[in-house]
Amino acid sequence: MAAPDELDASIFRYVWRYTRRQQLWLFGVLLVSLPLYYLTLDLPKRIVNGPIQGHWKPGQTDMLFAWHLSLPGFLGGGSWQIFDGFQVGRVGMLVGLSLTFLFFVIVNGLFKFYLSNYKGQLGERLLRRLRYQLVDRVLRFPTGRFKQIRGPEIASMIKDETEPVGGFGGSAFADPALLLSQAGTALVFIVLQSYWLGGVAVAIVVVQLLLIPRLRRRLVVLARSRQLTARILSGRIGEVVESIASIRTNDTSNWERAELGDRLGKILWIRYAFFQWKFFVNFLNNLLAQITPFIFYLVGGYFVIIGRLDIGQLVAVIAAYKDLPSPLKDLIAWDQGRVDVQSKYAQIREQFTMPNLVDSEVQKVTYERPPQIGREIAVAGLKITDEAGGELLQPTSLRLTPGETVALVGPVGGGGEYLAEALVRMMETSGGRITVDGQPLDTLPEAFVGRRTAYAVSGLYFAQMTIRDALVYGLRHVPLRRETRIGRDEQVRLQEARLSGNIDLDIRDDWIDYEAAGVDGPQAITKRLSEVLDIVDMRIDVARLGLRDRVPDAMFDAVADRILRARARFRERLEDGGDEEYFESFDPVGYSHYATVAENLVFGIARPELEDGTPLAGRPQMVALLRDTGLDATLFEMGRQIAETLIEIFGDLSPDNPLLENMDLMSPDEVEFYRAALRRVAGGKEVAAKDRRAFHSLAFGYVEPRHRLGLLTDAVRAGVLRARQRFLDGVGGDLGDVIAVYRPDAINPAASVQDNILFGRIVTRFAEAAARINTVLIETLRETGLSEVVFEIGLGFDIGSGAKRLSAGQQQKLGVARALLKRPDLLVMNRPLSALDGPSQRRIIENVIEARDKLDVPRQIVVWVLSNVEHCDLFERTIEFRDGRLVDPTAQAADRVREPA
Repeated sequence: MAAPDELDASIFRYVWRYTRRQQLWLFGVLLVSLPLYYLTLDLPKRIVNGPIQGHWKPGQTDMLFAWHLSLPGFLGGGSWQIFDGFQVGRVGMLVGLSLTFLFFVIVNGLFKFYLSNYKGQLGERLLRRLRYQLVDRVLRFPTGRFKQIRGPEIASMIKDETEPVGGFGGSAFADPALLLSQAGTALVFIVLQSYWLGGVAVAIVVVQLLLIPRLRRRLVVLARSRQLTARILSGRIGEVVESIASIRTNDTSNWERAELGDRLGKILWIRYAFFQWKFFVNFLNNLLAQITPFIFYLVGGYFVIIGRLDIGQLVAVIAAYKDLPSPLKDLIAWDQGRVDVQSKYAQIREQFTMPNLVDSEVQKVTYERPPQIGREIAVAGLKITDEAGGELLQPTSLRLTPGETVALVGPVGGGGEYLAEALVRMMETSGGRITVDGQPLDTLPEAFVGRRTAYAVSGLYFAQMTIRDALVYGLRHVPLRRETRIGRDEQVRLQEARLSGNIDLDIRDDWIDYEAAGVDGPQAITKRLSEVLDIVDMRIDVARLGLRDRVPDAMFDAVADRILRARARFRERLEDGGDEEYFESFDPVGYSHYATVAENLVFGIARPELEDGTPLAGRPQMVALLRDTGLDATLFEMGRQIAETLIEIFGDLSPDNPLLENMDLMSPDEVEFYRAALRRVAGGKEVAAKDRRAFHSLAFGYVEPRHRLGLLTDAVRAGVLRARQRFLDGVGGDLGDVIAVYRPDAINPAASVQDNILFGRIVTRFAEAAARINTVLIETLRETGLSEVVFEIGLGFDIGSGAKRLSAGQQQKLGVARALLKRPDLLVMNRPLSALDGPSQRRIIENVIEARDKLDVPRQIVVWVLSNVEHCDLFERTIEFRDGRLVDPTAQAADRVREPA
């Protein structure tokens, strides 16, 4: 018997193992439905031969629904009358039989409806199970396997290629049984009416069942080729995305286009061949299906003429055969699908089945805390080789004791980084062993490695999440606090997870291990996050992100009044310190010289979540506002002059020229568009709406003190203020939902925390203005208690996929902070701060070592692979590696080489 998570070699065995009871239930429902299906075939004949074509005398009646059971001879023969029926005339008989036919048609349809829904549910549940098993296997891949696979290909296989496998699960046994029973019932009915016509129908059906599936086997081969090429294409596209820096710095974008185009061409020709063969097979199948009715009409009609067959039987035969092609066609399609699915399943199984998968027991759910490292970590004869057998680390032996700090130095590839990876089981060893308090490391559960050790390395990948989630990710082992949710929907969801073989742990529960972080609960975790970020010099960065971010909806009501009080206190501090000249506040009735024309016009900013890509200048209400207030021509001319000036100054520069960084009104990609637009409007023709919107957009971004083109006259400012008042008086329409208006007595939900506190702009003509205003702002935050709020908002910053919204240094600091938060017994740092300069690295290393007492882990072992050998004086012991060998630890520091950061 296969293991519970084993992928059987046959798709049928896999389906049967997990859906045996459901398949048997489907068979039972199917058997019940067959007599009803037969009645829908038999009743038309009775209607035609009875009340329609039968010989009825005037006033004649007959019994409707008279049921009797004929007894066999060994029971005495005769019959047993069950129901006497109703005495009806010819019309009554017609109505009664017709209504009976309608009833059985509806009942038969309901059976089909139930079977289809049940099969669909069964297939989707099996698909969920299969996908979960594949994801589970990815999580159990040996570490070396991840160097051989491409993420997009694996994702494509789990997401797309399993789709037909799951869909087949509900129909693997039920569909052929249903279709064969329907086709068999129809054939039996036809044979009972006429042996000759039945023989013809059977012969055609046999030809279809033997010929068409064989012809369709080529479609399976073509589909498999298409699948493989599409999978490789998916992987190549993923590589293009990841290697965009190499592509652009080597001018290989056209080579990539040609290479991808060639792959697309291969898929195209495969699809061409697939569809041509598919349509040929369909044509042949349809031709065979239509030959039979031709024979029925010719031969059956002749039999009716000579009296060997009555008209009711012929009509019934034709009606029965009309229902026959559909199940036959579906049965042939099922067989093709079976071969196709078996092929895809075999490919999936090949990729996800390997002998050295991590044992599921190693990753089993455990709520027990693993024991702490009490005595030592012993490395004995540890040897690591690459795939070609080359030695990365020659046999190495050493001991690490609790509370010890150890620096590993040497060149990149010298061996220290491999030892570091082996200590946290991120590198497969080829000899020797590592023991923790006498227990082999490779036999310990993942719960020990994941909770008692921590690891950080430069280039650590972060999935898309917030800074808070990235930090506490290392604390999410098992759900420790269940949320208060008692409802039927929740019970159904968890029950469905169990039925699909998924883990039944609820992702909505609180998984954070607060005890591991050294805090009492959710209320104290933010303070601990602040402490670990302070250790790695990242707390200020997070606070700055919070200042530049908007107030989250969940915090809006709670902090709105505090932000307004901070705004007032900021004004007081400006006045007390004599700094008013450095700042210009927003004035509802005045023009803000350091804000854009657009901000002055609507006295607000756009809500990012409601923008649909239409520029402000192109919105109908704005177009009407500019037209009605006379600003249309004014701002058009301003935008035209801006375009002329910028193109005259910057238009001939290359796109990568650093001077273009000063051209914030127009991007380098837009230069040619505006150059062409200037030529179009210079011709004296009517200005196109697109060009008018483009020049309006340039004017909207203009700030006189910043751009200094002398275009913003007093008359223009007055016109903008008049238009503002008109806009504010009639806020609504397509702009009302998009623009968030500034109000002195309220915070703006679309503005950042900093802008809501400042409620104005810095006067940039003073060089010291920005620094002075920043100082006043920081003091205001501390005094009003908003520093923690800003930090909390910063923790909610979305770092993006791969943490690409953070700098390289911030990413590395985040990785170290995550490792510190777990307060592990063994902290392994593998050149985690290589993006930072030497002094910054030294300061953080000192902080990490000193923080052991602050975090209450004085016996923590610190193993640090240094990027700069000069920092080894911070550690109690230094071990040097060269060429994969452990150098004599007593060697002089002069022998050590400093490697690049």
